[in-house]
Amino acid sequence: METLYIIGTIILGFCVVFKLLKDLGEQIEDGLFELDEKLALAIRSVVEKIPGIGEHEPINPIQMAIGQLIANMSQQQQTPNMKVIQRDEKGLFVKED
Repeated sequence: METLYIIGTIILGFCVVFKLLKDLGEQIEDGLFELDEKLALAIRSVVEKIPGIGEHEPINPIQMAIGQLIANMSQQQQTPNMKVIQRDEKGLFVKED
């Protein structure tokens, strides 16, 4: 009978510890979420106070078109044209006429 009381007490202790750890995890998660919100507000306010960083001009369509043109040109250069060079029976390269 004493063994059952000891086992019951141990099981109850594990349940209490598990519940406390679960609650602690939830509190840490809530605290991190609140800290993230406060940090985002602080960074936003600092960025808005710095002259030149908080103000953004709209993207110029001509600059965007030039950027796309340059990107397309660089992609086309990355795929070189392959040329097959013929070989004779011995495996040596053949001169082109």
